[in-house]
Amino acid sequence: MRYKIYRKYGDSMDFNILTKLIESDLKELSVNKYSSGKNSSLAIAEEYLSNLPYCSSFREGKSTLKMFYKDEMFASMRGQSPFTNSKLAIRTANNKIKTEELLKENNVNTTDSRLFELKEYQAAERFVTNSKEQLVLKPFNLNGGRGITLDVTKDNFDFAWTQAVNACKEKGKPFKVMIQPLVRGIETRVLIIEGKFNSAILRVPANIIGNGKDTIHDLIKNKNNLRMKNPHLKLLPIRVTDVVKSNLKEQDKNIETIPEKDEIVYLHKSSNISQGGDSYEISHLISENIKEVAEKALSSIPDFHTGGVDLMIESFDDENPVVLELNPAANLRLHHYPWKGEPKMPVYDLVDILLKKYKKKSKIL
Repeated sequence: MRYKIYRKYGDSMDFNILTKLIESDLKELSVNKYSSGKNSSLAIAEEYLSNLPYCSSFREGKSTLKMFYKDEMFASMRGQSPFTNSKLAIRTANNKIKTEELLKENNVNTTDSRLFELKEYQAAERFVTNSKEQLVLKPFNLNGGRGITLDVTKDNFDFAWTQAVNACKEKGKPFKVMIQPLVRGIETRVLIIEGKFNSAILRVPANIIGNGKDTIHDLIKNKNNLRMKNPHLKLLPIRVTDVVKSNLKEQDKNIETIPEKDEIVYLHKSSNISQGGDSYEISHLISENIKEVAEKALSSIPDFHTGGVDLMIESFDDENPVVLELNPAANLRLHHYPWKGEPKMPVYDLVDILLKKYKKKSKIL
């Protein structure tokens, strides 16, 4: 497959590295097909428990699942997080500045952020103006790529700040933003289950591949039809937003452009799955070093045992990956239903480990 790379993207995603890895290791993968699927990680856990001997579950409200073995509760999950993650650990992981501090204390390579409040607009503007590095501005307490602007300079600072303000208002969150140096590479979500590496997803920015006949608009529609057949991605279609239109304009394109055959057109600069990005299962490709860095990163927060580690890597055997953030609400279901690559079963693995620990503690053979 032939790809065109748009070098004028001034952001953290290195499309040259991404394309090289796709061509060398991933281009032969086909889109996964699923006959059925569950709509949440808790639903996956419920079904799995119903098939285990002497096990059952009880849903308490919408977001809490209690797990039982012979009528004795052995574990619970709230959302994506098991009871083994303490409340303090979850709060700490959600505080990106505190997380950075702990990662640095444990000699884990990470970002170096500055935090600004709404009243500090001018101070933040001066920081950006005086910086000699390329920067990213992101809301302190939002996820899913909301309100993030990449390659922030004095020329687009006001736009970036306004984007973050609007995103915080939309989600009803108090305004705080982090400004940090851009880290180049490709973004990978590594999932740690009870302290051990479980699986890894390469997140590819929303894109379409030309066939020489259809417009970008039609190619997006066709890809969304395929995403509708994926139990996880069907909830996350590619949307033609102002950001997408702006990115296309940078490539001298619009939604009515007909890309060449096999030409890849990136619609977003960031790799968020929630913005229509693709998920490639790459557990078999990443090195032991990357896996160990992810395990060490998660263990940097006391009583944090299961969660996602977002890393920026330059290759599948990168010796010095950069930890971007830790996520106690990492979507376990994502790994069950990747766009391409062999699906993993982290929810099953989590239940098995928690049940095994319970049996060992209770001296059940």
